[in-house]
Amino acid sequence: MKKSRRLAPVFSLLGVFALFVACATGDPSRQPAPAGAAPAATPALADLVITGGVLLDMVADDPDPRPVKAVVIRDGRIDGIIAAGSATPVPQSASTIDAGAGYILPGFFDAHVHFRPWLPDASIWKRASNYYGITTLFDTGPCGEHCTETGQEANEWIEAYKEFMNTSAVPDGPTLYMTGRRIQGPDGTHPLGESLGNRDAIANYLDSLVALGVDGVKVESVLAADLRAVVMEEANARGLPVVGHSRDARESIDAGMKFIEHMWPVTSSIAAGDPGDKFNSPQHDHLMDLDKAPELVRSMVDNGVYLNPTMVGRYGYFADSLRDQAAVDFQSFEFGGLYSDMPERDKDGVRAWWVRAADWDAKRLALHEQGLSKVETFLKLFSEAGGKVLVATDSGEDKLVGIGLHREMKMLADAGITPYRILLGATRWPAEMTYKDESIGTIEAGKQADIVILGSNPAADIGNSQDIRYVIKRGRVLRSPDDCSVITPPVSLSCEAY
Repeated sequence: MKKSRRLAPVFSLLGVFALFVACATGDPSRQPAPAGAAPAATPALADLVITGGVLLDMVADDPDPRPVKAVVIRDGRIDGIIAAGSATPVPQSASTIDAGAGYILPGFFDAHVHFRPWLPDASIWKRASNYYGITTLFDTGPCGEHCTETGQEANEWIEAYKEFMNTSAVPDGPTLYMTGRRIQGPDGTHPLGESLGNRDAIANYLDSLVALGVDGVKVESVLAADLRAVVMEEANARGLPVVGHSRDARESIDAGMKFIEHMWPVTSSIAAGDPGDKFNSPQHDHLMDLDKAPELVRSMVDNGVYLNPTMVGRYGYFADSLRDQAAVDFQSFEFGGLYSDMPERDKDGVRAWWVRAADWDAKRLALHEQGLSKVETFLKLFSEAGGKVLVATDSGEDKLVGIGLHREMKMLADAGITPYRILLGATRWPAEMTYKDESIGTIEAGKQADIVILGSNPAADIGNSQDIRYVIKRGRVLRSPDDCSVITPPVSLSCEAY
C-alpha cells in the first residue's frame, strides 16, 4: 500500500507530460481542423428504420430470436442491423416504425400459385397478398382454362401479368416469379403443355423460356423418366429450377429433380397394393405403406428434395381443423370484404370447393381421413429427419390466394411440424428452391427489404403468423396497424382490431 502511494504522484506527472508531448507533436486527434477544411460528411438519411422488436431473421436452422436496436433500410434494401445494447447510434431516417415487442421476419413467399381468369388486373392478388404478409409469389403454371377458352397464348399471358406486378415504379404488391407452359412428353395431352420428345426440342424450348424471362420450368407427370432427366440437365445449364408433377417420387429423384409437388408421387413410391387406377391425392393416400416411409424420407433428405404437399388444396375441404374457414371466406365475399369484388361465378367456385365432401358416404370419408392421417405422419417423419416442407398453396381459381398460406401453415402444424420449420417453409426455403435466396428469404444486410412485423411470436404458435402489424416490400410499407389504405375495398374484418 505504501509503494502505490509513493508512485501515484509519479504517474500523475507522467500523464501531464504525455498530454504535453501529444499537443507539441501535433497529434491529429487532438488538433483543431485546419482553417477552411470541409466538415465531415453527414451520413445520408435512411429511408426507413425499424426500432426495437425481436428479430427472427430465418438464417439459422433452429429458432434464434434476438432483440434488436434497429433495422436500417436504404434504397429498398437492408442496410444494417443494430443489435440491442449496441453503442452504435440509430441513424436519422425519413420514416420510422417502432416494432415494440413485435417480431420481425422476412416477408412470406408462396411458391405455388396459379393466376386465373377472375383477375383481369391482378388487383385482388396484390391486395390479398399485402394483407396477409406475402411479398413474393411463384406462378407454376399459368392461365388454366382461361387461355383454352379465349385462345390466348399462355406464355404471353403470364409474361404480361409478371410485367404488371413487378414494374410499378412504387412497390404496391408482391413480386411475381413465373414458369411458362409446362413440358410434357410427346404423348402428353394437357392443353397448355408443350409436347417435347427429344433433347433438341427441350433445349430449344428452354431457350425460348429464357428469352421470355421465366424464373423456372414446370414439368408434367406424364413426362418419362429419361426426358425428365434431360429437362433437369438443360435447366441446370441455364440456371433454372424445375418444379411440377411427378408419377413417382423415386423416379423424379433419380432424374435429379429437387421438388416433389403434391403427395401422390410419395404414395406411388410407397403404396401398399395397386388401386387399379392412376394414383392421385387424396383418393389414394390411404394406400400409403408407412413401413416403407423411412427409406424414401432418407433418399429425399440426402438428395436435398423440397416437398410441397399442398395440404389445403388437397385436404382442406374435409379437414376438421378448417371447418370454420368456409364461413370466413363467405364473409370475405360480402360488401367490404377482402374478396368482395370477385366475379360471382368465381365466388361460387370457392363455395362449391368447400362442400365437395358434403355428399360422400361414410366409407369414402373414412378413407380420405385415413389418407390425410398417413400424409401427416409422413410429413412429420420427413421434417424431423431434416426434410424441407414448403408452405406453398396451389392457390388460384377455387382456392384463395393470401389466406391460403396461413391455412397451409395451420395444417402443417396439425401434422406435427414445428412452428419454426413451418416458417422456414414460408421464407428461406422457397427462396432457396427458386434460386432467389441471394436477395430474399432471410433478413440480412444487403438483401431486399421485404419484411413482416407480427404482434406475437410465430415460432411459439404458428397461428400468430396472422397477427400482422406491418408488411414492408422493398422498404415501402404496404400494411400498417392504423393505415389500411392499400386495402381496397375497405376490409370489415381487419385493421381496426389493432
